[in-house]
Amino acid sequence: MERSGLVLQDLPPEILINIFSHLDEKDFLTLQELSVHFRNLIHDEELWKNLFRSRIHTTHFPTLSQSTKFSVEYIERTRGLHRWKHNKAVRTKYTITPTRNWDQPSIERIVFDYPRVASYNDGTITILQLQNHKRQKKFKKLIYIPCTTPQGCSTMDFNINAAVFGRFDGRVFGKLLSNKSYLTPVMEFNGRHSAGVTAICNSESWDTSREDWCVSGSENGEIIWWCESKLVKMWKVSNRVIWKLAFFKDWTLIMDDEKLYIIYQMQELHSIDIPRDADEQSIRVQFFKMDFGSMNLVLADLNDVYAISVNPNGNFGNLRKLEIPEKICAIEIDEKTSQREQNWQFAGDDGCYISVLTTQNTLYMINIRDLSTAGLKVQCKIKFDEQVYVTQVTNLIVVAALSNVLQILNAMTGELIKSVLKTDKFPEFLKVSQDKIIMGSSNVLNYLMFVSGDSKKHHHSTKGKNAISNKWNETLNTELQYYDEDEDLRRRRQSEISRLIDAYGGDLEISGDTDEENDIQLRIAGGTSTK
Repeated sequence: MERSGLVLQDLPPEILINIFSHLDEKDFLTLQELSVHFRNLIHDEELWKNLFRSRIHTTHFPTLSQSTKFSVEYIERTRGLHRWKHNKAVRTKYTITPTRNWDQPSIERIVFDYPRVASYNDGTITILQLQNHKRQKKFKKLIYIPCTTPQGCSTMDFNINAAVFGRFDGRVFGKLLSNKSYLTPVMEFNGRHSAGVTAICNSESWDTSREDWCVSGSENGEIIWWCESKLVKMWKVSNRVIWKLAFFKDWTLIMDDEKLYIIYQMQELHSIDIPRDADEQSIRVQFFKMDFGSMNLVLADLNDVYAISVNPNGNFGNLRKLEIPEKICAIEIDEKTSQREQNWQFAGDDGCYISVLTTQNTLYMINIRDLSTAGLKVQCKIKFDEQVYVTQVTNLIVVAALSNVLQILNAMTGELIKSVLKTDKFPEFLKVSQDKIIMGSSNVLNYLMFVSGDSKKHHHSTKGKNAISNKWNETLNTELQYYDEDEDLRRRRQSEISRLIDAYGGDLEISGDTDEENDIQLRIAGGTSTK
């Protein structure tokens, strides 16, 4: 007797893809062996795109792989999260004491661009080098650079390369941060404002297109661009006090208490009004973050977050708003992504995350480049039971520093990936660069490097598992050869990591064994064993 009705394989491809996107990745191993048709569907990019849609309820997110393929993006995110979860935290402690007086003022600010950290406290900038040069036998890890603030300075800024100061009488000073500049004094620039300097900023430390550039603004609306202590151009853009500045490559963003001014190549001037509240008053801007990659400015008061398009060649002036039910106490942006021009061809449209922390210890994750809705959309909401002191966000994770514990979470879902115990009791600073974290308080910085503790073991198991691979895995392995290069680099660095542990001590956090789900995900995705 013949059976009637359709079998699974007879369903249209679009229906099968939708069904498969709700399965676990381990089911793909079985499905791809059942038929060539199923194997081809598992190769289909629409399936991997649907995986994002079913798991995070959107296809708009920051890219990690910088690939146009959702399959490659899914694989790299899975592996990236796996490394954060299972790698051990090697901790090294540094006490910043520029003089022999151990009762030093607290660090006021830090900048982290691996392998260098710069911190400022009481007229001294300390450069901390986290990676030795192989050919350098003797290496000084802490470099104290005297950077005494000129008397009467009203504002300052610094990055990895330079520090700049603005004074009440309109004069501007600066100093390069290098070994050669150790004994040189802070230098006065060759021009001045006609009124007191109220805002100043360096170009971003990773902006290699401009060397030692900065811009300053005054209380009477003057803007001056400087290059290596020389005045390049002065422009009076307003009659009001300049409160905020942002400067990157060809773009300069200026804010007084009424308008935003956008200048391109120090020539084209565009302006837009600052958003107004219910009483038609300009909002009191408490937080100011700029995404130069998409030309979106993030402003916020204590209750609302605004994203404003400041791209003169795009949707200039477009305003999106999100009301936050609790008081906002901090906003952070994925700094590295915000400096990279958005590429709409990348999987996820190359978004950029911001994190909004409230006084109720709730963290809102928002992709400010997501234009799928009229307003700003919350990607995920994370509620903490204890006080959150500081946070940082990347295109993969969000890190929250609580008392004595550091939590690393999936930025897409808010899922807890890893907890690092016995950290600062009252953390004040938190920075993430690559797979490293700097955190600290007072005069103490803790450097956390996350390393694999069983690279050799995985190396042997990888060889065995790679020997058994099907055509689909071989295809994906061809597309992802650089992951093997990453594993080789990890093994080469293992000896250096062991040396650091022996030399400097520090706490090790032992993570659990690789769980079955992650192991299966990686076998499906890349045909290799977990790292």
